[in-house]
Amino acid sequence: MTRDVHEQARQWIALGGVDDLPEVERAWLQTHLHDCESCRAYAEAAGRVIRSVRSVPITAGPALVRETQMRVRMRARQLGEERERLWLVGMSCFLVGVSTAITMPLLWRAFHWIGQWAEMSPPVWEAAFGLFAIAPALVTSLLLLGRGVHIVGSGGRSRG
Repeated sequence: MTRDVHEQARQWIALGGVDDLPEVERAWLQTHLHDCESCRAYAEAAGRVIRSVRSVPITAGPALVRETQMRVRMRARQLGEERERLWLVGMSCFLVGVSTAITMPLLWRAFHWIGQWAEMSPPVWEAAFGLFAIAPALVTSLLLLGRGVHIVGSGGRSRG
């Protein structure tokens, strides 16, 4: 057997042993350990080390426990606030969609009437309607851009 085969077997043993491997690798490792005395001795030694480490009780100090509890509570609070914000954003989007569905046909008729009353050609009043319809989004975008507000990956806000 080559040296690479022994290194692979020892690496798998060191990473977690036979039981944590997928079926194909587990079967290969068990066969290899059956045939190779040095790797079998390595696996037994690694098992003894793992058992001895697991036999030593490890406890966290009171300060660590308090700090961990505080951070868990803080993160839970942050997630709750984020959930509330997302719910508000979702409701706002829903209400904007409903109001748009109701008002756009009325605005279309109003622009059509104004266009006929002012004797404008249809492309002119239709373009005016389009600009009027997207004006709130454009103004909001410009205001946010002017303030330098950006959405960051962690869900927070950052000023640029």
